[in-house]
Amino acid sequence: MQWSQLKIQLKDRIAASVAGMIDFHQTRYRHSHDQEGEFWITLGKEQIFSAGSLSYLSTLSDVVASHRANGATVAQAYQQAWPDMDTQGLMLLEAINKDLFSSLGMTVEEMREHRNPVVRALAIVDTRYGRRRLAAFDPATEHSLVRRFFHLRCEAERIRRPAPPP
Repeated sequence: MQWSQLKIQLKDRIAASVAGMIDFHQTRYRHSHDQEGEFWITLGKEQIFSAGSLSYLSTLSDVVASHRANGATVAQAYQQAWPDMDTQGLMLLEAINKDLFSSLGMTVEEMREHRNPVVRALAIVDTRYGRRRLAAFDPATEHSLVRRFFHLRCEAERIRRPAPPP
């Protein structure tokens, strides 16, 4: 599926109360090896999330070097680095696109359980994610993007929740 079609389907699932505020963007670097690229989300005109191949590979190199400096073998360094990258919400563009496409066939419960923070955040603003479920959700241990979307949706739906963390 082309990015433009995927973007339309993702935006169609966003709840009406926040639909005009959230936008998804993607670019490909045609002259780079394998046409690497970046994905980002904007809230109004502010970029609130960015991930992609070049930032992933650059950070992965730094994390692996850090583990190697602590005495890990190359294989061990990579095995230790990948969970660190997932925790930080860094992903390759191909993985983001695959997860976003897969999310189109998921229930909101499956989206909420997904390892990708972008998919979990989309569950929060999904039109199928109701007010009662939203009011019962605790974002304390979630990725910053999920927390941001949670507070945005609560504000838009006028659900009283604690103020967002700084």
